[in-house]
Amino acid sequence: MFWKKKPQEEPWPEEQPIPLDHPLVPEEIRVAVMEYLSLGDQLHRVPTDSGVEWWLLDDEGELIDAFWV
Repeated sequence: MFWKKKPQEEPWPEEQPIPLDHPLVPEEIRVAVMEYLSLGDQLHRVPTDSGVEWWLLDDEGELIDAFWV
């Protein structure tokens, strides 16, 4: 009998903004985001097939920029 492998949970939900000082945010991303960050902007961790992207969204949910290492 074959057992299905339980999908691994993501360490941070994609739909929830992640604080810049969270340990999952690489230092390179933190520094790059700080150049664009304005009051009300939110950083999101977005898992993709090729790794993790970091999306900076404005207070209306529009993409400001995407970052990756």
